Amino acid sequence: MPTVRPCSLRRTLTSLDFDFEGSPGPVSLELEGTVGTIAFEVAKYNGLPIAPLPATEITFTIVGGITHLTVVYAFSDPVGGAGTLREKCVNKTRLIDVRAAEPAVLYRIRASVTS
Repeated sequence: MPTVRPCSLRRTLTSLDFDFEGSPGPVSLELEGTVGTIAFEVAKYNGLPIAPLPATEITFTIVGGITHLTVVYAFSDPVGGAGTLREKCVNKTRLIDVRAAEPAVLYRIRASVTS
């Protein structure tokens, strides 16, 4: 049985410089649809493609500093589709709501050893 990792990312509502912060290392993100279904259609971390896609879950390794996660979501309901981006971890941390009105998003992630 696969081991579920401790959560490492958290949403940073008060920062204008980054959206999420956490520690360097592997992270898995998953989508949960609330109106229709959602998938990652395209995803790049720091300019490198994340594969295989399309998928409802992606895994990549966060490196130190402020980095970028670029995502294009595919919604089964292209007008009213909505859902939640979560970290796939022990507590299934809710990171941010996603919606069909904004299918392409750039997230900034700050990671440091002391975060």
